[in-house]
Amino acid sequence: MPRVNNASNNVVNMDLDNGDKKEQPDWLTKLKSGSIEKKKVPKDVQKRRRNYRHGNLLIPKPPVMAIMELIKQDEVVYGNPIMDPLTRLLKITATYDGVTFEGVGPNKNIAKNICSENVLQYIAFRACKKDQEVGAVVQGNQGEMETPWTSLASVALFKMFNDWQAQGAEVPVALMKCKPIVPVPPPPNNGFSHTEDVNMAAPKPKIKKERKPRIVDGVEIKKELPEDAASKHPVMLLHEMKGQLDYEIVSEGDFPNAVYHCTVTVDNQRFTGTFRNKKEAKKNAAANAMAVIYGVNYN
Repeated sequence: MPRVNNASNNVVNMDLDNGDKKEQPDWLTKLKSGSIEKKKVPKDVQKRRRNYRHGNLLIPKPPVMAIMELIKQDEVVYGNPIMDPLTRLLKITATYDGVTFEGVGPNKNIAKNICSENVLQYIAFRACKKDQEVGAVVQGNQGEMETPWTSLASVALFKMFNDWQAQGAEVPVALMKCKPIVPVPPPPNNGFSHTEDVNMAAPKPKIKKERKPRIVDGVEIKKELPEDAASKHPVMLLHEMKGQLDYEIVSEGDFPNAVYHCTVTVDNQRFTGTFRNKKEAKKNAAANAMAVIYGVNYN
């Protein structure tokens, strides 16, 4: 039997084999006797801790990013943007689970976000119906659910902060985490604020290396056309003569009857080529530029 040393108020255990004594600390003695009371955490501290947990869990995310986290990338297929010649708005379609969704906006980023929001709505509603069919039959002690509440809340926060910023409010960067947004002039469409997620959908512009003119004795030496210029591909030849150029391609009509318009700017002049595929449209634009600037005809 253990005996109590009143002087030190410690419980002493006697080892019957070697007679060694093991003293136990006061807190363990009080814990066994039930004299230690658990300190209560103040409500304001509990609230701040809850805010911290929710802040790490609910991060504002655009619909495109939410979709990428919910499903595999190859499960949703986005189509090429199609421009309406009258309104100049872009339409993007997406196919998921055999269903086609679409989004319309002033640029590709906004149209894709609106389209992705429709896909997210489909996923959430389907999951909610599945949860209702299961009913009270859940597995696990904590319960299980298919509805992606975290993704829905993240997109809702993203849209709310975008709306506030579109109204002129300066949203703190800390609220947007690492996803700053910038307003876009055109009016709202389909209830989606025209703001862009810079980090996600607006890629950093590529820095083009401008070809410096060759100057000899103060006189600029222009590059001469090769003798077999007409036999070379116009895009390759234009690149050889003028360096790297930007080609803008827009489509008109629905696939497979879509028509592509490609435009390239050379020496402050715009040249356009049109065809039923992007490659030939680009080739025609380059050919028109070569014909006007250098007199090379591709017939």
